[in-house]
Amino acid sequence: MKTPPMYLRWGLLLSASAMAVVLVAAGLWVRVGIRQASRTVTSGQAIGVAFAARRTFRMAGAINHAVLQEVLDELAPQGLRYIEVLSEADQSMVGSAGKRELQHRWFPGGNLAPTVTIAFAQDGASARLTAQSLEGAGLGANRTAGSEAEHEHPERRPLHGKQITFETDSAAAHAMLWRARVTLVVSLLAAAVLLGLAAVFWRLSRHAERASFQLEHDRQLKILGQMSAVLGHEIKNPLASLKGHIQLLIEKLPVEHTGRKGAEIVLRETIRLEELSRQVLEFARTGAVRRENVDPVTIVRTAVDNVGGTDIRLHVRGGPATWSLDSTRMEEVLVNLLRNARDASPPGNPVDVTVDLAANHNLSIEVRDHGEGIVAGEEERVFEPFYTRRVKGTGLGLALARRIVEGHGGVITAHNHPEGGAVFSVTLPPICKESERGTRTHS
Repeated sequence: MKTPPMYLRWGLLLSASAMAVVLVAAGLWVRVGIRQASRTVTSGQAIGVAFAARRTFRMAGAINHAVLQEVLDELAPQGLRYIEVLSEADQSMVGSAGKRELQHRWFPGGNLAPTVTIAFAQDGASARLTAQSLEGAGLGANRTAGSEAEHEHPERRPLHGKQITFETDSAAAHAMLWRARVTLVVSLLAAAVLLGLAAVFWRLSRHAERASFQLEHDRQLKILGQMSAVLGHEIKNPLASLKGHIQLLIEKLPVEHTGRKGAEIVLRETIRLEELSRQVLEFARTGAVRRENVDPVTIVRTAVDNVGGTDIRLHVRGGPATWSLDSTRMEEVLVNLLRNARDASPPGNPVDVTVDLAANHNLSIEVRDHGEGIVAGEEERVFEPFYTRRVKGTGLGLALARRIVEGHGGVITAHNHPEGGAVFSVTLPPICKESERGTRTHS
């Protein structure tokens, strides 16, 4: 059994969406994992820097600007960017070297030891490690009595009671994060391309389906037109003969004759069948139009006069002076629309006809009734051949109207008016430039 195109489209769209979600999820998962790994790399690098700096302090036996700068120069290749020493007693500055990173917002990363804490920047590639104390006097300190040593070498004070802060930046962690960002971007692009291809396939499939449906519809209309032409011709001549004989019979029958009423009924139905035959033959025609520059408002007025009655209101808003139309066939369209509108409107409610030159330079003719409107969902179906909700309707009037309008290169549509009733709109594009096209405004 052949799978319907709609199921294929939905299946492909759902599959593409699932694959896109998997790609994005994988990219995010890799990014989260690498961010965690980058913290581990950054933490290990900061600990290594702290141990190396502490070893240098103990060898120097002092903490001053020169020693701090020496430590910074020595450990800069390992990622050290800033070092700061405070007194634990009063948090006064003992010394510093390097440039503090003021743009980072530090997030606590926990305790590495009872006296050692670490914090990370948001990206995890920079760290701030704080050691609360250093013990001992250092190998370079004078080991005689403390007061004498401090008096002779005041810069060689004991190392304990100091709080040292290191700010480091890991090039390896930055490289890992960059690769993670690239992976995520590639995943997002792949997901977007996948969804884009699915959307293109969806659109092409819809177009192909509509084209196939339209082709089948045109084929059915062609067959229907051929059948209508044959039936119309076969019925037309017998009906004409029947109509003539019935008219002769009615003329010969006295008014009081019992059979006269039946003959009149037969004549009336024969005329109706003759009209139906005419519409069938008209529908079976090729639909070719013979254009000439005519006044569209005059065509509308003629159609109103043919329908008759005073319950039709004409509104002209910027109507063009001339337009390229087949006046006979367009008048037929308008007569059909006006009759339908008048039949749909309750007694005492007029039909409104509006002629306008739209902003896109198309001629617009609207016919609005004040009836119950079109059943929802049937705005297109009303133009199908032989579709009608009227008891005595043939269902060919609107189908023929659409064929004539499309023969002019125009469009006819139907919709319900917000205030009630149905509106049938005929839009006709300009075929040639009329040099004398003017505009009028009146009602």
